Amino acid sequence: MDKKVGLLSALSVVVLAACGTTSSSITPSSSVTPSSSVAPSSSVAPSSSIAPSSSVAAVIKEGTGYGLVHAHYVGVVSLTTSNDVITEATIDEYFLPYNWGKVTAADGTDDTVTVTTNRGASVYAEFVKVGDKVFTATVLGIAPAQSIKYSADGIDDIDAWVATEANALWYVEQIELENYGYVDALGVTNEFVGNDNSAKVSMKKSTSGYWTVVGGLGWSGNMAEIVDLLVGSTFDFTIEGFIKNSEGFWANGSIVTGATLTDFKDYLSVAARAYANRVIVA
Repeated sequence: MDKKVGLLSALSVVVLAACGTTSSSITPSSSVTPSSSVAPSSSVAPSSSIAPSSSVAAVIKEGTGYGLVHAHYVGVVSLTTSNDVITEATIDEYFLPYNWGKVTAADGTDDTVTVTTNRGASVYAEFVKVGDKVFTATVLGIAPAQSIKYSADGIDDIDAWVATEANALWYVEQIELENYGYVDALGVTNEFVGNDNSAKVSMKKSTSGYWTVVGGLGWSGNMAEIVDLLVGSTFDFTIEGFIKNSEGFWANGSIVTGATLTDFKDYLSVAARAYANRVIVA
C-alpha cells in the first residue's frame, strides 16, 4: 500500500510539472488591489471649495429723475442701488417762478403784475429769464382767487412744461448755473429783489427753510419718510396703490409710511424715473 501511495503522489507531481504550474505559483487573492486603494469620497473637493455667492461682486447703479411735483416745483430724486436694491436716496425740489417771481416792488411798478388770492396780494415780475428763454407772466382768474402763469415762445406754462423730464433737467441745470433772473420785455436785467420767504433764501427747498414745523414733519420730515420707504426696496410696489389711511399716513397694503404731505405720489413718480434711469457705476 505504501508503494501505491508513493506512486500516486509522484504521478501528481509529474502532471503538475507538465502543466508548468504548482499550486504555490497561483497569485493569491490577497494580491488583488484592495477596495481601500480606491480614492475615498473624502478626496472629492468638498462643497466649501465652491466660491460662495457672497464673493460675487455686487452691481452698483446710480440714477436721477426729474419732474414736476406739488404743482409748482421741480422735483429731483437720486438713487443708488446694489443688485437692484435701493441703498441710498436723496430728494430735493427747485423753485419755479411761481415762487421766485415774487418781488418787493410796489403794486403798479413797471414790469410787474399783481396777483390776489385768499392770502392777499403779491407783486410778481412780469418778465423773467431762464437760460435763453424769456417768460411773460399772465394773471389768471378774478381776485381773490387769482393765479399766475409764465409763458415763453413755444411754452404755454412753465409749470406744465417741466412735467416732461428733459425740460425739468434743463431747468435745474440753468438754476445751478445761476442763469436766471428778472428782466424787461427785451430781456434786459431788472434789479428787482425777490420777496418769497423761501426762494429768496435758496432756490432749493432743502436749504431754504421751506415748510419748517417745530415738533412736526414739515417738508424735511416728509422727505425723510419717503426716503425710508425707498431704501431697502427694489421699487416693488405700485404708486397708484398708495392711499391715506385713517391716521392720515400714506399706505399701500401692508406698507405703511410716515408721510402725510398732499402730493406724496408725485415724489414716487420722480423716484420711479430715477430707478429707470440707473446706469452701472461699479
